[in-house]
Amino acid sequence: MLPGLMSAKVVFEDDALQLATWSRVFINRWRTAATKRRLTILRRHQLELIDSVDDRRIAVITILEDETGLLPPADARKEAEEIARITRDAVMLQAQIVEGRGFVAAALRAVLAGVALAARAPHPIKVFGTLEDGLPWIQQQLRRGGYHDDARGVSEVLIGLRRG
Repeated sequence: MLPGLMSAKVVFEDDALQLATWSRVFINRWRTAATKRRLTILRRHQLELIDSVDDRRIAVITILEDETGLLPPADARKEAEEIARITRDAVMLQAQIVEGRGFVAAALRAVLAGVALAARAPHPIKVFGTLEDGLPWIQQQLRRGGYHDDARGVSEVLIGLRRG
């Protein structure tokens, strides 16, 4: 049987942010721009997931909805940098999905792709325009890490979390 019975556990949700976990997968869906307060909540839940898996390795999937906007405030950016620093060795892959087809979404995808290149993270990072575009890559990375059950179940889990 696959981990978690194919259903993610929503660990936090408000109008701006949804955080969910399934097996070793940490999902964060942003509906508005990130704030330091919400990133602090994200940090706590991400560290809890890292501590809960035997090998302390997780996959991070970030979904930014159309209304998210380009840049969070400076204090939120600093918190995001700190999260990246303290989870650097635990993250095995990072998929960033920027939903939307307009100029703002395209610009944000370009910015995130550039940041990913500059970050020189020890794990693969890739930016996508839709969840469907990102799923094959996410599954491939999980299989490469030896997490075959997670690779088989992640698609159903992510699609199940979609906002109605």
